[in-house]
Amino acid sequence: MARRGGAQQLQTEINTDEDLEKFIARPGLLILEVYSEWCGPCLGMLGALRKVKLEVGGEAMSLAICKADTVTALRRFYKKSEPTWLFVVNGRAVNLFYGSDAPKLVSLIVKEFERSQSSAPRPTYAIDALQPIEAEALRIKRDAIEKAERIEREKQHKKRIDYLTHCTDVIMENLPDIGVTVFGPQVSRDMFKKLAEPADHLKMQCKDRKYLEVSAADFEVVNFACKNPLSTDVIEQLDGKELLICFWKIDESSGPIPHVLATYAHELTKERVAPPDDDHPAPHPIPPIISPMKVKFEVEVEEGEVWVEEISSSEEARQKAAEKKAAEKAKAGAQPDDAHKEEVEDDGEEEGSEEEEVVQAIQPAFPGMQLDLDLGLDDIVATEEEAEEEEEEAPKPLTRTKRVKIPPIWVANNRRTHAALIYVFFRNQTTGFLPPDPPPEPPHVIMAFEASKRDDILEVMESIKDDVPLYGFFTSDTPGEAKLISNSIFRYDDMKETAKTDRFVLKVNKVQSYTMLSLVQFEPTYCSSNVENGRLDALKFFPEDYKTDEEIPPDVEPKPKKQKKKTAAAPETTTKPRESRKSRDPSKIKAAEPAEAAAAAPAEGAPAPPEGEAPDGEAAAPAGEGAPAEAPPAADAPPAAPPAEEAPQPAEAAEAAPAPEPPKEEAAAPAEAAEPPPAEAPPAEAAPEPAPAE
Repeated sequence: MARRGGAQQLQTEINTDEDLEKFIARPGLLILEVYSEWCGPCLGMLGALRKVKLEVGGEAMSLAICKADTVTALRRFYKKSEPTWLFVVNGRAVNLFYGSDAPKLVSLIVKEFERSQSSAPRPTYAIDALQPIEAEALRIKRDAIEKAERIEREKQHKKRIDYLTHCTDVIMENLPDIGVTVFGPQVSRDMFKKLAEPADHLKMQCKDRKYLEVSAADFEVVNFACKNPLSTDVIEQLDGKELLICFWKIDESSGPIPHVLATYAHELTKERVAPPDDDHPAPHPIPPIISPMKVKFEVEVEEGEVWVEEISSSEEARQKAAEKKAAEKAKAGAQPDDAHKEEVEDDGEEEGSEEEEVVQAIQPAFPGMQLDLDLGLDDIVATEEEAEEEEEEAPKPLTRTKRVKIPPIWVANNRRTHAALIYVFFRNQTTGFLPPDPPPEPPHVIMAFEASKRDDILEVMESIKDDVPLYGFFTSDTPGEAKLISNSIFRYDDMKETAKTDRFVLKVNKVQSYTMLSLVQFEPTYCSSNVENGRLDALKFFPEDYKTDEEIPPDVEPKPKKQKKKTAAAPETTTKPRESRKSRDPSKIKAAEPAEAAAAAPAEGAPAPPEGEAPDGEAAAPAGEGAPAEAPPAADAPPAAPPAEEAPQPAEAAEAAPAPEPPKEEAAAPAEAAEPPPAEAPPAEAAPEPAPAE
């Protein structure tokens, strides 16, 4: 019993912050095994730790197991399955070890114990601070995540570029003589007649035009292969503006499309010379049809940004004139200013002497007495200053003026960009040869659950299957760190060993509100904060080539869990087989109920004679008298065969409706009364009559 007690005291349990503070105050080398509650401490290392403590450390070495779930300083080790050993000396961490390699751990414990007994200086760290090995591991992890995200972005970008290249190739092949021009916001709808004038002699025909609102995303698609794109500042100013966009058909004899449209743009923006007229006797210049538009706006200055204030030529000339005028005025008024300064100085001297006289006048009559008067004036001043500080507003961000010149017309200089303009703004012109774009992926999030709840979750997923396109089993619910265990529910069910940390991860489309509500009841261990993070999380859990395997593998037997549905439907299956067995095998009915089959013939024959034997059917005694008449047909097999074959038909009707049950009692009575002597043979002759009635 003493040995057991010693084993229990070998490691101190630390579950709270107070327990940790008390333990790290101990002298000597402290070894803390940090674990998570779901995993538990490493029991396999207990023997090695006991040996090294008894043989090497003794009382100068203390061991403890710390639950990272409830200790604040060790929270960073929460959810980690790898054993972690923290070495502490004088309340400060000195080293860290990961893993369950017993020889390496024992060697490190001996080394750290020797260093703890010496007074040599060494770096130490706070218990809640990252040690160099942790910082390096965190950096490697962050770099790996960033690299994976960058690769995924590049892959997505390449896929998008390949798709746009394919679409523009198809458009160029089917619309080889089409070009597009984009006009600035300074061009209104009413100006189209003037815009069409230069197009006539260039053999251009406007087949379609739209006045629509554009966005920066539109130009992002248009400029994917453009060599002369609009600047970023111009696109920012055009975002959300309504622009006139024209769809031109150009004659092949006019030349290449970009060249013809560039000539057209030059005709619209060049300065023209008008011939002499009544008002102007000589040729005179006239403004162009359309001209650039200058926009001035304020932007915030970023920290560390260096810029030169942009000014227009007119403002620059105005500033120079003002500076020159100020300089001339300063030179002309220099002497009067000097005389004025002397007068001011004299006045200052006189005021100073007056102040001295006032100070002398207020000196106390008794110099030896010290007067300590507190009139509260300083307090009033202080409160006023505090009030002024409170009233001060927060400093406004530093801004600068920025000017942008928006061109009146923009023409791309390559055919692919013109095809991209058609793809974005004139998709109605491509319906005959270009299929519509695939629908975009709906917004989605990632939800992770404990793998033990998979059966219940799958039952709910049956009704929302379209909103859960992908799922799988992973080692954890941490995006970027979790490793795939299986993409098949059947493979995972067939696994012999599973861990408590395994997670059932779902990609859930956030389209229908009831989808997430139906899954929240299973208490997810992780859920994406928003759809943007959900998109990034989905790329980490489910790459593009990931597919969920829902087929049953040939070498795997499905779990009997699906029998739950069958047992739930048991009340229905217990009644249906009876009906099916009766309807499918009527011969069993004859074998099981011979009396009922035998009584069917007189039951049919009873209503057949219309000659007034109605009272016989009301009582059982007359029916008993007719029972011996049925006995001879039972003995003579050939004449009784036809009624026997026809008997199952009324029997089936009797099963469908409960009304024919009384004949069973009537049949039972004749069966008991079958012994009386065979008197009255005539009723036997009435048996063949049901055939013609039928």
